[in-house]
Amino acid sequence: MKTVKLGLDVFLEKHAERYRNLRIGLITNATGIDGELKRNVDLFIGKGLKLVKLFGPEHGIFTAAPDGAKVSGDVEPKYGVKIHSLYGRTVRPTSEMLSDLDVLIYDIQDVGLRFYTYIYTMAYCMEECGKRNIKFVVLDRPNPLSRRIEGPTMREGFESFVGGYGLALRYGLTVGELANYLNQEFRMNVDLEVVRMENYDPESYFDETGLLWNTPSPNLPSLEHTILYAGFCLLEGVNVSVGRGTTHPFKFIGAPWIDSSKLYEELKKFNHEGVAFRERYFVPFAFKLSGLLCKGLEFFVTEKRKIKPLHLAIDVIACLKKLHPHDFKWDSYVHDETERYHFDLLIGSDLYRKAIDEGATSRDFDRIWIEESSDFARRVEKYRLY
Repeated sequence: MKTVKLGLDVFLEKHAERYRNLRIGLITNATGIDGELKRNVDLFIGKGLKLVKLFGPEHGIFTAAPDGAKVSGDVEPKYGVKIHSLYGRTVRPTSEMLSDLDVLIYDIQDVGLRFYTYIYTMAYCMEECGKRNIKFVVLDRPNPLSRRIEGPTMREGFESFVGGYGLALRYGLTVGELANYLNQEFRMNVDLEVVRMENYDPESYFDETGLLWNTPSPNLPSLEHTILYAGFCLLEGVNVSVGRGTTHPFKFIGAPWIDSSKLYEELKKFNHEGVAFRERYFVPFAFKLSGLLCKGLEFFVTEKRKIKPLHLAIDVIACLKKLHPHDFKWDSYVHDETERYHFDLLIGSDLYRKAIDEGATSRDFDRIWIEESSDFARRVEKYRLY
């Protein structure tokens, strides 16, 4: 298979001339690179494009800020272009931010998961551009987890910056396809252009694109971590460490109160495919349980097309609840300020938390997830580009 040609490469090769005299804003971060690892900002300037403003999502324009940390505006050091933060005082671009722009371009590597905040930055920017008749362009990039759709869809009343727009948990779209879905289904009325990739097989995972791994945020250093994140992000809604602040975020799960040997034996009973795990002790040096010895498990993806990270995460939670009923706690907090359970916001409903409290495991949710993901797949089929 040929190496995928990114939307950025296609734009610069075939479309940039149309934008030469327009005032451009660019929403991007450290993932905004072409197939040869060259930065989009340098490439835009080199093409003679009028790049007048930059916009950064969570983690900032340089993808260096920690998870959930508010980011301030800045100035790009090489060219002196003003940087507006969309993860600081506001998560929506204001009229002042969008003033003097003819077009706003989005070029960020996504991970294909509903709770990943970059897509809400894109959605909010699309909405605001729609109100102001500003053209919006998406430079498409691969969905690193393929077109596979899994998990529940968002229930009304649980929308937040980690979930919304009726998305399935793993939504199986490229960011360009997602933009089409958002614009049409939610009547954003934005003048949208998606610059498609070339040589892209939507069934492929990122390691099959021919591209080098494009680390989308500080705690997703590899495809394996990202696959596990597809389920283990849910454990950010309970009182355990998911390995943030270690060398292996989302591969390590643990807490000081866990009996790792019992957890290992209990989880083995589920016979999960595509994954191996072992007991593991670790000390996170940042984030939750920082500086404390955590006892738990380390996970390894053995077959990426067989593993079911969502089922695995739910069963880890069910085991912890069963083995440690007095120590286990549902957390509330992180990206939301309404004191709702963070787990509910991540999974999109309070149904699952309440069912797990009554002894449910992932098997009890299979029918719901199959129905909801199938319904979502039918809804989005007309928005696919590949």
